Amino acid sequence: MKHVRLLLFACLAGCAATRTTAPEDRRVAVDSYVLLGQVALEQQQPEEATGHYLNAALVSDDAAVAERATRMAHRLGLTDLGLAAVERWREIAPGDERSYWFSAIFETRSRRLGRAIDDFTTLIDRLDDPGAGLALVIDALTAEPDSAAGTVIISALNEAFPGTAEGHYGVATLALRSGNFDLALENAAAASELAPDWLEIQLLYARTLLGAGRTDEGLALAAELADEHDDPEVRLQYAELLLSAGRGDDAAVILTEILADNPGMPEAVRALAFHALTSEDFDGAAERFNELRSDPRYQNESFFYLGRIAERQEEYLRATRSYSRVIDGSHVVEAQVRVASILRLEMDDPEGALRHLEEFGNANPRFSSEMLLARSQLLLQMREPEQAVRLFDAALAEDSADPALHAAHVRLYVILAQDAMEQADYDAAETSIDEGLDRYPGNISLRYSRALLLQEQGRHRRSVDVLEALVAENPNDASLLNALGYLLTDQFDHRHDEARGYIQRALAMNPDSAAIIDSMGWVLFKLGDYDAALEYLERAWRLEQDPEIAAHLVDVRWALGEREAALEFLESSLEEHPDDQHLRDVSRRLDQ
Repeated sequence: MKHVRLLLFACLAGCAATRTTAPEDRRVAVDSYVLLGQVALEQQQPEEATGHYLNAALVSDDAAVAERATRMAHRLGLTDLGLAAVERWREIAPGDERSYWFSAIFETRSRRLGRAIDDFTTLIDRLDDPGAGLALVIDALTAEPDSAAGTVIISALNEAFPGTAEGHYGVATLALRSGNFDLALENAAAASELAPDWLEIQLLYARTLLGAGRTDEGLALAAELADEHDDPEVRLQYAELLLSAGRGDDAAVILTEILADNPGMPEAVRALAFHALTSEDFDGAAERFNELRSDPRYQNESFFYLGRIAERQEEYLRATRSYSRVIDGSHVVEAQVRVASILRLEMDDPEGALRHLEEFGNANPRFSSEMLLARSQLLLQMREPEQAVRLFDAALAEDSADPALHAAHVRLYVILAQDAMEQADYDAAETSIDEGLDRYPGNISLRYSRALLLQEQGRHRRSVDVLEALVAENPNDASLLNALGYLLTDQFDHRHDEARGYIQRALAMNPDSAAIIDSMGWVLFKLGDYDAALEYLERAWRLEQDPEIAAHLVDVRWALGEREAALEFLESSLEEHPDDQHLRDVSRRLDQ
């Protein structure tokens, strides 16, 4: 990035002189910069390309050139270049209100929210319809990762342009994402009253009720909307809300009806596939995922879950064949790791496992770093840590400029630390983290590993300090928010309300995470709201049968006076997970 900034500063220093030259000379300069930009794009150097297009804009009087530089900077997240480009665009075409949309986004990304509000206000003022202007702003802010900043901005604009359904809808949408359920409910209700026929608002209100824990009300509203509107998309959203609430059988009825009216609708097939998988109806799930294999959007995902099903059914050869056909998407790395695991553990072929990962990385260079990390992790499992480290040393010696390789190297340090923690070798874990941070100062994953190590050592206050710093720097990371909230409520009796705020924000960002739903149930238990806690924990358990969730359910059922049911559930959970520390701890407490 440094070379781009230097280019920008040099151009800014000389641009006034450049524009005084003859028009034909400026045209040559513009064409030269555009050509350099095209070459940089072909060489996959987008930042350098954006710098060249900005230079072209600074010597050109064509607003389209400045607009192109602005759009490139926006797409690539290059805020400084974007602000310079949009300023030039505004100089050339001061009447083009679109420039204010872009400048407001750049200011939002810079956390200069006052300036962002001013620019969005100018945009809305220049449009005939404030509601339409607010809709444009909402589209922009919902695409940005910082939902807390978006909530502040849209709330201010809603006050400046009151009485629009779009404004309340925007506040509700962003407040729900940022975990501010009270604000979300207030504005969703207001939007619903202002625009009772606007279907998306009514569906948002239903989602907001569900997110706020008012599950029955949210589902009742969604059911009413599904009955009123003969629209498969509305019924599909109702079914998805039922699934999110843990009512899979009810969702399956709706989804089956949707497919009867709309044969082969991929979204409904996919939802039924996951319901069958959650219910351990593996044959039914396999049938549905096989239906989706022909859809390019779901092909890789389908092969991954077909592999998982075959593995659960101990059909290992079929599993490896399905996994090996996953060549893209979010499951590609895990699929190849699963192949290696089967080769090593089920087919007693550790060398074949290492060879598979290496060959997949060579054949798919986009995933070469992940495959290198997987090989290193496999070597750690084979108790050959020195060879794992040597793999990375050799790769970095060959290509030290590859950012993906460095990211994988960080993860190796994290894995080394986790491995040491599992063996209660805290000194070794600390050494791995320190070495990683020496090489990659400030890295989030390594700092989070330090927070986990501090918890293992019983140093909870120090762990909170680390997590609070991470959350301050990364306010929209649901995993960090959940980790901090859970630690606060689990270890500090006076910080439950604060913990709930963090967990609410995490849940709004990832409403179907069993871990976060479990945290919400646990903090409600700590706050004494046992009925609500039970609802969340049962929902988490339906999503994932984790022994920690089971331990929490035992505690809540005991507190509600359901002691016989609590003990039966504890006994069955211990039979399945006899060494789990959470279950053993709760068993010890109840025996006292």
